[in-house]
Amino acid sequence: MLGAGVPLIAGLARSRFERVVYLGTREFKGLAREAALKLLELSDGKVVALAETPLSFRHGPKTIVNDRTLVVMFLSNDPYARRYEMDVLRELRGDGVAARVLALQAGAAAGAADFVPGGTPADTLLVPGALDASDLALCFPYAVFAQTFAFLQSLALGLRPDTPNARGVVSRVVQGVSIYPWVSPR
Repeated sequence: MLGAGVPLIAGLARSRFERVVYLGTREFKGLAREAALKLLELSDGKVVALAETPLSFRHGPKTIVNDRTLVVMFLSNDPYARRYEMDVLRELRGDGVAARVLALQAGAAAGAADFVPGGTPADTLLVPGALDASDLALCFPYAVFAQTFAFLQSLALGLRPDTPNARGVVSRVVQGVSIYPWVSPR
């Protein structure tokens, strides 16, 4: 996926979205949160990033979407969860408000014609050979997408990914955190 996806990811970074929304259920909820945090960090806050579950997104957070927004949906292999995700994906694509709505999903073997309804092949990034993968296993290639996008977005903004925050408010190593000894509550 990543090799074939790098030109797509680089193009997304050059598009200079002002807002990026990551949507994911179950295991992907935490991944969406981490993807949003990494993008905020590496863009020095110049790109507003939000993480939400697809169903919760419909209840208010969806108002953040405008014509400078990229929405990224991490699609589940679980058939039940997938049905709800597909409803939201179709809704977002049908609204026509977001600049781009991208779906990451498991695909058949490389070169197979997998396709998400409501979009184009360019709106879908496939993880080939992962149709039987668990959602936990899909977190790894999905995370590679998110990390690569944040890195390339940082470069596109003229920042240094190792030190994107010139004011020093955020650094690679968190400072000032106390570690307290663990005491069992029993």
